[in-house]
Amino acid sequence: MPLKLALIYDMDACRGPTGVTRHALAQLERLSARPDVALTVVSGRIREPDGQTYWDSLGPIRRRELPIRTRDALRVWRAIDWPAVEWWTGAVDWVYSPAEYYVATRKARLAITSHDVLQDVSLGGPRRKALLARVFARASRVLSVSQFNSNRLEELYPAETKAKIAYVPNGADDLFFEPASPSERSEIRDDLGLPPGLPYLLSVANFQPRKNLLRLIRAAGRLPEVARGELAIVLLGDGDISGTQAVGEAIAALGGKAVVRLPGYRQGAALRAAYAEATALVFPSTCESFGIPAVEAMAQGVPVALADSTALPEVGGEAGWYFPPEDEAAIEGTLRDLLDRHDERCRKVDAGRRIAATYRWSAANDRLVEALQV
Repeated sequence: MPLKLALIYDMDACRGPTGVTRHALAQLERLSARPDVALTVVSGRIREPDGQTYWDSLGPIRRRELPIRTRDALRVWRAIDWPAVEWWTGAVDWVYSPAEYYVATRKARLAITSHDVLQDVSLGGPRRKALLARVFARASRVLSVSQFNSNRLEELYPAETKAKIAYVPNGADDLFFEPASPSERSEIRDDLGLPPGLPYLLSVANFQPRKNLLRLIRAAGRLPEVARGELAIVLLGDGDISGTQAVGEAIAALGGKAVVRLPGYRQGAALRAAYAEATALVFPSTCESFGIPAVEAMAQGVPVALADSTALPEVGGEAGWYFPPEDEAAIEGTLRDLLDRHDERCRKVDAGRRIAATYRWSAANDRLVEALQV
């Protein structure tokens, strides 16, 4: 008999999707194709055009749109724990939230995915910490994207998560395991404003302080190739006004010859082509509980320079070139080493392809369903 499952997520998050949204949509799409799962998708009222487009694209999948926005529904549930999701979905075995939503249920068990509990606790303040305690206490299953994150859950919320944690990692979409076409690679260079043949270092991250882009810009800017305009920097992402301003100021300090591009987000085939053309992905985050771009880059055969802290060494394994993220001289030195050591770069690229193959969304989805069959 199929597992009756209601997946609840805010479809307005489809605009400029972060790792959490990419996780949510990847799991949704695979759950919808499983004969052993009867899926209902739930979202609050959708305001964003990107969210509405995605919602409409779900076609025959059973869907329920709440009468208020998701954020407002979550506020109601936190205040009065009513009405239950089953009012809209009917009876289900599980309500699954791919994020840390506090959701009211009647008889259904609740499963949630914890993406970055260390960031939540260290940067979110006391109210966020208290809310997570309520979420984890209510949940019957706490799904964790990395062993690093699982260890932090056990340390920070031992009572609320005891015997509930199951490892369900992130992954890379199938398209990243296929080569970008020559036309896609040419088009992405035009899109990024880069001439043919100009190598570039790539960052795929929003402009939050924890992504550590200011140190990356300063460290990479000290490479002679960058200073001469012979090696570009491409920052795929965006941020709020303060984050964007800080990035802009760091770029301005590099001097007039440096080539830096800030094209915003790219997704799908365009993102794949951006990886394929890159000399390396640089991921200097100071707080990361997985790091989907590292897997995507490795799947495309691109070297990855990663912070040596939090979950990135777990994900990158022997494929990574590692540096302490708060040490600009170390970032510069690691990039110098990566650029200069061709044979080692080839060895690590081969290792990266093998590692990336273990992070497929199909495998993560199998883990998810297995965790709910209890």
